[in-house]
Amino acid sequence: MVFLPVLVNNPSQPEAGVRGEFVYQRKGKGEEWTPIRSETLASLKKGEGFRLELHSGELLRLVTELRVLYGLHREQGVPRGRAKFVRLEAGLAGFLALGQEELTAFLDAHPEHAASSLLKLVRWIATSPNASAEIARLSSTAAAELPAVGALLGLSAMKNSLRYWEENRSNPSEDFWQEALSQRAYVLSQILAYPIVVVGEKAYVGGKTIANQRGNLVDFLAKTESTDGVVLIEIKTPTTKLLGQEYRDGVFPFSPDLSGAVAQVVRYRQSLMTNFYTLLKDGIPRLTLGDPRCVVIAGDTGRDLTTQERRESFELLRERMQGVILLTYDELFRRLRTLIDILESS
Repeated sequence: MVFLPVLVNNPSQPEAGVRGEFVYQRKGKGEEWTPIRSETLASLKKGEGFRLELHSGELLRLVTELRVLYGLHREQGVPRGRAKFVRLEAGLAGFLALGQEELTAFLDAHPEHAASSLLKLVRWIATSPNASAEIARLSSTAAAELPAVGALLGLSAMKNSLRYWEENRSNPSEDFWQEALSQRAYVLSQILAYPIVVVGEKAYVGGKTIANQRGNLVDFLAKTESTDGVVLIEIKTPTTKLLGQEYRDGVFPFSPDLSGAVAQVVRYRQSLMTNFYTLLKDGIPRLTLGDPRCVVIAGDTGRDLTTQERRESFELLRERMQGVILLTYDELFRRLRTLIDILESS
């Protein structure tokens, strides 16, 4: 036996906005519940009767549920079209009903709950199929507060990245740094003086033979935001040696690993330029070929450039490389530190 409620408009008695009927249902194994055909009470004869019993637990549930429906009708009226309502526990409903001052006082007294609640909301927005609409609604109602919130979240993320670098600067795994930088693409955006965005990791830039072998995969394929100009980024690790053995009288060449990385990214550049229009047909993101920029990220000046002679050799070699930007990890994260200082001061 089920009770089927319906919300209704009742002009003569507006508070009486719920009607319904009791229905018996039955089903076979694996079937859906279906109403049982029954006669109306109009067929009863003199002396006959009909008894409908509700046990105490059933009656309590009926009254409890009807109270919720009356409250819904009082607040929402009769919903138009299809609508889904989610039942809230009393505690949560009370929390959502708090005014701004009461809510602020509560969150100030329980900062750990505030942080966990915010994280859940952020995850919900990030995974919601209607994320764009929700963000637009939020922007329209909190236009003054959102820029500050966005800046604080971005600042916190950058601080976490800086801390992550300081804790892991001795990690020698290239796969580790590939993943670390892919999860923190905004760090790579500090490479050039203008904004860039990462469009692919381990991206194919041509070079396969007829036997489908020896394809070229650049660590990060990026582009400038304004013109879609190509940027090829090849990474080593912070523990990669920057300089080799002393050649003569305080003169140091690049290390074999660093020289190899430079040669590799230049080769990738040549391969991309040769195969660019073929790759475009294979669904490569919108890019402007122009003169592709090449970037190599490797080493740590604090670890390797320990003398004036080594620092001078490194700068002389780096500044005279044609078409390749060479950055060390500590330089890259120092740029992030500078940006954090600017944001904190404002």
